[in-house]
Amino acid sequence: MPRSARLFHDVEEVIENWYTCLLKCDLENALNLWFEEDTVTCILPDGVRLNGHNELRLGLKDLMKNSIVLDTLTVTSHTYMGTTFVDSTEAVRFSKNVLEPSFYMHMTMILVQGSLGWRIAHLHYSQVSKEFIQSPSIAGDHGFH
Repeated sequence: MPRSARLFHDVEEVIENWYTCLLKCDLENALNLWFEEDTVTCILPDGVRLNGHNELRLGLKDLMKNSIVLDTLTVTSHTYMGTTFVDSTEAVRFSKNVLEPSFYMHMTMILVQGSLGWRIAHLHYSQVSKEFIQSPSIAGDHGFH
């Protein structure tokens, strides 16, 4: 898989670009946000696991047939020795014009700093019921998964 020479100097830039790619159905730029090793993994909200760049390309191609809008409700992160863990709760919409989310999900994204700057190494989405989003004991602190 050809890699872009663009350096991502901070994690927020990678995440912002990821959300933009989902919104614009931009598969190629989305793939350029991933770490250059074939050990990358992505677990989709329906439980499908994509291992390596070939499966990632096929899975994201299918996923990005329609625009996806992610509205971040809560987020926490920490960085340790060139690895950043981002944990968030997202409201998922399939159109900018629709205000009510189709569903909610928890996301854990692990980014690593390599020769091309920060890149996604692992992404795990899992659906969560709306009633748990509103719960003060769960909201904003569901832990990494």
